[in-house]
This record gives sequence, structure tokens and C-alpha cells, in this order.
Amino acid sequence: MVIDILNLKTPVPCIQGTFGHRLVTYTTQASPKQIMNLLGHDPRSKNWKRLPDDLRQVYEYLQRKTDKNRRESVAAYIEERLGPDSIAIGAFPAISIAFQQPIEFKPYGQPIQSAVGDLMVDISPSAIRVLIDGLGRVTGALDVAEEGNEPLLDRFQFPITIYAPSPGTKALSWKEMGQLFHDFNFRVQPVSKQLAIALDTSDIYIALAGKFAECPVIANNGGVAERSASLGSKSTNLVVQTLLVRTIRGACEGRKFQESDMASVEMPNLTKDSFNGLLSSIDTFFSRFANKMGGDRFTDRQSLHLTSPGWQALGILHHDMVFKLKLDAVEQSKVTERIAAIDWSRYNPDWLSFGIGHPEIDKKTGSPVLDGSGRQKVALTGAGRTNTQKLLDYIREKSGIADRLKPYSAEEVEAA
Repeated sequence: MVIDILNLKTPVPCIQGTFGHRLVTYTTQASPKQIMNLLGHDPRSKNWKRLPDDLRQVYEYLQRKTDKNRRESVAAYIEERLGPDSIAIGAFPAISIAFQQPIEFKPYGQPIQSAVGDLMVDISPSAIRVLIDGLGRVTGALDVAEEGNEPLLDRFQFPITIYAPSPGTKALSWKEMGQLFHDFNFRVQPVSKQLAIALDTSDIYIALAGKFAECPVIANNGGVAERSASLGSKSTNLVVQTLLVRTIRGACEGRKFQESDMASVEMPNLTKDSFNGLLSSIDTFFSRFANKMGGDRFTDRQSLHLTSPGWQALGILHHDMVFKLKLDAVEQSKVTERIAAIDWSRYNPDWLSFGIGHPEIDKKTGSPVLDGSGRQKVALTGAGRTNTQKLLDYIREKSGIADRLKPYSAEEVEAA
């Protein structure tokens, strides 16, 4: 007779649930350090070759290898959002683990059983369980520990959903686990860019745009339209949030960074330490610009400075003065006054001579729209980046800084 004296089952407190007749679920939480204990292996793709053949094949069938950018972005998220000096709150959605075989569940409460109890997890190697969702999150967390920041992992726990076949049913097949992986990833619908920016408080450039929106030059002149791609004809707002963020990106880091949301800067000007200083600098530039223009001119929605190319060009001009030319406060004030003195109306003939837009045509007469002096009204069309660059070239010339910026012209030609 063989006496079984080795207990390989560990109780894990869980809440039980179901999905149809095939799946039963158990929800719990565990620190990142405990994930490998729960799984019985290291799930990171760099370690798949060390797994037993059957388990390695399951991962290769189900999962995608976690690339370097994904790992580093998760690790950075943990450090920036869950560390002691975070700029915004942070959290992770639940990771998902699939067990091939049914799992014993011991509910609490007698005589009435509840859905809360202990899941008796078989921790032996023969009990196959795999991570079917959240590999990037787990990889990033485990990499944080390997890089010497292990104390950060004590600051949070992963929510975990365990999927297993219902008691009395057959084991889950690879294809069934693959179906769950597919559903969790393929059926995710991305939100619009406008909504994503409106909801995101962690991106430091979005955060700076949010603080700038609270400054009087923006808040007292109509404020910011969130979750909108453009201002409608009846809108009383001054600018849409997405455009203000792009303006801030240019004001801090220049044209290339402004043009692409995927751009990166090796040594960014905007950091946590420089945040308040840059907010003050950008506010000073736009406030001085608005004051010199006067309230009516500054808030005129027909004026080119309130178009997308106008906002973006103004952001770049701040970058020109502060980071490229490193002008002192007196010089910045003089340049800003010259920028404000430009005729920003749509009837400035220089726009057309510089190739900015084209004459606006009256739909009834088929003739160009003219003002009382016979000047043609300009309409902006075509690629926004082209108009932005042409407008930028014009403003730099009129403000007297064009010649001083010639060493940077090649960089902007490449960006355009």
C-alpha cells in the first residue's frame, strides 16, 4: 500500500464565477513576485526555450513574443506611475491564466456555501497552466525586478482571472485556450485619438497642455474643447485639445517631435523638473502675444493664428526663441511683439505670395472673395505640415530671426 503524504496543492483565496457551461473562473490578486509561483514557470518569451517541450509548444501556439519596446514601456509605466514620485495614478487590468484541468474549489461558509473560497492549486509540473493574457505586463514587471528596482513590485498586485474547465468536463485544448487569447486581444476596439488624449493624464506633454489650458490666456478666451477633432461653427472654444497638445509638443521639443506622436527625444527639454518652468515660459509667450494683438484680434476665429498651422507655428516659435536661439527675456519680448504685429487676417496678401493656401472662391459668383480694399481672402487647404512650414518661414522672416535659424533649416526640411 502507498501512503500519499505529499500535498502539492496550495490554497488560493478566490471568488468563483462562470462563463457558460464550459468555463469556470476564479478571481484573485497576487504580487508580481508570486506570478511565477502560481504558474510554476517563468512565462517570458526569452525563457520559452527552457520550458518543457509540451509547455513551450503551448506558449508558441498561443502567445506572441514580447518585443523590447513593449517590455521597456511597461517597465517605465511601473516606475513612472507606481513609484513614489508618480505624475498620475496607475493600474493594470487583470492578467489571465488558463488551467487545462478542472481545479478543486473549497467554498467558505457552512451550511450555505458561497462563491468565495479557496482554490486548491496543484503546483506540480504536471498541472499545465499558462498565461493567456498579460504577458507584456508580467514581462515588464519581472524585468523591473531584474534591473534592481525590486522594491517597486511591492507597491502593487496584479488582478488575476483564472480560467479552468467546469468540474466534470474535459480538459481545455490548445485551440480553446487559443480562442480565449484571440478574443481577449483581437476584439479590443481602440478609442479615438481625441478621447484617448482627453482621458490620459500620464503623458507629460498632455499634462502640460492641461495646465496651460488653465492659464488665463486660454481659459479666459474660450478655453479648450476636449474630445473634439475640430471646432464647430457654433463653438465658443478657442482651440481643440489635440491641437493644443501638438502645439505644446512643438514648443518644448521642436518640429520633428510635433509632427509625429511616435517621435522620441534622447534628452527632452520637458521633464518633471522643468515642468513648471516650461509652463511659465509658454504662458508668458502666448500671453504677451495675445496682449499685443488685443482681445478682439486674438479671439478672431477667422484669424490664421487660430488655425491648425497657426497654433503649431506659434509653438515652434517658442522653441526657436528658448531652445535654439536661447534669447533672453528682453529679446523674446521684442520678437513676440513683432510676431503679434503681423497681419494675421485672411486678407493679408502675403499669405498667397508665400504659397500659404489659395484664394477663397464665392460659391454663388465663382469669383474670389474680396474685402473692402480689394484684397483676396485666403483659404487653407492641402497638407497641414506644408502650410505650417510656409507659415513658419514667413513669421520667422517678419520677426527678424530667419537668418539666425539657418543652421536648423535642414532639420525642418527633413521633418516636412
